[in-house]
Amino acid sequence: MSITPSPYGFARYLGRDENHDTLAARNTRLSRGQVIAVEIKRSEQNGSFQRFHVPYEPRMRVLDALNWISENEAPDLAYRWICGSKMCGTCGVRMNGREVLACWEAVEPEMKIEPLRNLPVLRDLVVDRTPFEKKVASFEPWIERRKNYTEFPEALTHKEMKDAAKALDCIGCMCCYSACPVIRLGAVTDFAGPAPLVQLGQTALDPRNDPAKIKRSLTQTGIFNCVSCYKCEEVCPAHIPIVSQVIEPLKTKTARLLPHLAKHSLALRAVVAARGRVDPTALLLRVQGLRVLAKIPRALRLLVRGKIDPIKTFIRVKTAAYAAAHRILSKGPELE
Repeated sequence: MSITPSPYGFARYLGRDENHDTLAARNTRLSRGQVIAVEIKRSEQNGSFQRFHVPYEPRMRVLDALNWISENEAPDLAYRWICGSKMCGTCGVRMNGREVLACWEAVEPEMKIEPLRNLPVLRDLVVDRTPFEKKVASFEPWIERRKNYTEFPEALTHKEMKDAAKALDCIGCMCCYSACPVIRLGAVTDFAGPAPLVQLGQTALDPRNDPAKIKRSLTQTGIFNCVSCYKCEEVCPAHIPIVSQVIEPLKTKTARLLPHLAKHSLALRAVVAARGRVDPTALLLRVQGLRVLAKIPRALRLLVRGKIDPIKTFIRVKTAAYAAAHRILSKGPELE
């Protein structure tokens, strides 16, 4: 069967057409009055799920189901929403294992609804946004100009603003923050998370901002702990290309302004430019240096498993892609 891109965004909805799981399909799957089984995680019941039965109405959203439950069966149910129209970002929840906006997601015949992950739960489906807000505030998310306005209105090209403009679509729903596997590692890394980085991208990717100001912010991001898994893009209701057009440009800025934070990435770039391939042994030596001598047992295990090949490294084996790789990668990104 051919894959037809969904009108709601190809990356997030890949496979939903084949599985009859698009928004339009779900709105026609149920009939008026049909009972929907809804399980909601309740904090006052020690985190157990409470089951409700909700009569379906045409084009019913997850938020409509929550409102019905609150009005008819559980008046103490705690959940957030303000606009009800995909603008405020306050109604983010997890439904059947994926992060959604309750005001925008069509109901399913059976639903298990939980609060977003990676944030403290205040009650039921309401999470504490303080960690996110404190991190964003620490980035000083405003523009400090190096020079005064040259004219008004100020001329800004699409090329200059394309990445910052994408970040401006963020509604702060925290779906990406909940989906991020690195955030779930807790204090193991200092990664700020996709949601704070999108907020930072609005000003750090703006050409008018002072590089010294951007530097101060980027030191706090732990941005190279991002593993580019694209889970954040997958769940973003605003369809922001978070990794490709926010985090990756921010990594590039970090490499330019704070190269010591990008040691592994710059070493990988240099190795591929020099060999036309990823050479694990050369990469290990560039990143670890003499410290590799203290890890001889680990190096031997890598050698036995075929993960490294010192002979190819020391005779500088190159691939057919060397010329193209060298041409593209040997010249580092220029400082702004």
